[in-house]
Amino acid sequence: MSETLVAKRYANALHDSAVATGKTGDVDADVKLVADTLAESKDLRMLFASPVVSRERKAAVIDALFGNRIQTETLSFLRMLVSKRREGTFLEVAAAYQGMRDDEMGVVVATARTPVALSAESEANLRAMLEQKTGKKIRLLVETDRSLVGGLVVRVGDIVYDGSVANRLAKLKEQFTQG
Repeated sequence: MSETLVAKRYANALHDSAVATGKTGDVDADVKLVADTLAESKDLRMLFASPVVSRERKAAVIDALFGNRIQTETLSFLRMLVSKRREGTFLEVAAAYQGMRDDEMGVVVATARTPVALSAESEANLRAMLEQKTGKKIRLLVETDRSLVGGLVVRVGDIVYDGSVANRLAKLKEQFTQG
C-alpha cells in the first residue's frame, strides 16, 4: 500500500476521532504543533525514522515532548502510530489531515514566491486580494526566491499568477519582436 494512501487513512481516523469528541479545533492546533516540531528538528525525524530505536523509547520521547501540550486524543494517536511502526509517516498524515480540514472549511492554499520577505501588511493585502479574486478563504504560504529579480509569482491550485519582472520583460520582448 502506498505511503500516501496510508497517510490518508490515518488522517481520516484522526479526523473522525476529533469530530466524535468535538475537538477539531484543538486537534488542528495539535497536528500543527507536532508537524512544526518534526519539520524543525532533524534529530527528532531521524529518531522516528530509526528502526534501531525501540517503540517504547519513541513513545517516551512523544510523552516527554508533547504529553502536557496536546489533547489526549492526539497523544493517543501518536502513540498508536508508534505501536504500528508508522511514526515516520506523521508529516504525510499531518498534510493529509490539513487537506481534509481545508476542504471542509473551504480553504485554498496559495503559495507566493517573492525576492524578499513580505511585511505582515503586504501579506494581509495579498491574501485579501486573492480571497476576493477566488471567492475562497486563502491560507497563504510565502517563500523567498532570490532568483526573482522583482515582482512575485503566486500559485493557487493549478492557476499561476506571474507578476515577476522576468515575465514582464519576456512579454515586452515578445511584443517588440512581433510588432
